Amino acid sequence: MTTKLPAAFSPEVLAALSAKARREMERPYSPVDPRFAELGGKPRWYVVEIKSRQVEKELAKRRFGIYVPETIETVVRRGRKYDQATPMIGGYVFVFLWETDENFQRLLRVWGVTLVVGWIDDREIDRLRYLESCERLDAVAREELKEEILRKVKRSKPKKSRKLRAAFRGGKPLPAS
Repeated sequence: MTTKLPAAFSPEVLAALSAKARREMERPYSPVDPRFAELGGKPRWYVVEIKSRQVEKELAKRRFGIYVPETIETVVRRGRKYDQATPMIGGYVFVFLWETDENFQRLLRVWGVTLVVGWIDDREIDRLRYLESCERLDAVAREELKEEILRKVKRSKPKKSRKLRAAFRGGKPLPAS
């Protein structure tokens, strides 16, 4: 049994399309069209509280610029030593985005994002990258680093939407789309 394509997708119709239209049809589907991205405001690193490590993958899948500083930890399992990558600052991820309401709404709609704590200077991100590249941190040092970074976070509020301001205060997140 063969299935017949609708007339709109017949080979004759596809061949008659312009090159621009064919390229547009070949482009993979994205819920957010990057051509309409809003680049207003300042680009900054935001500290985002997350529920689990799965959220990191989801943010990357939705094309957010994320940074998760990790350290190598030696773990003993069944009598063998393994090197395991562990987040330096557990429960938080750094997301790079432009300061617009649309970007915050996209961020807060991701399942597992519980709170946008605020933004942090690029110098602190560079410092974290340096620490990540040259040191092995123990659990106490990681906890001290986490507290120090969270103290340096600048709290900022979105300008327009009440829902966004509630999400910044730790209220209910926006519904998933």
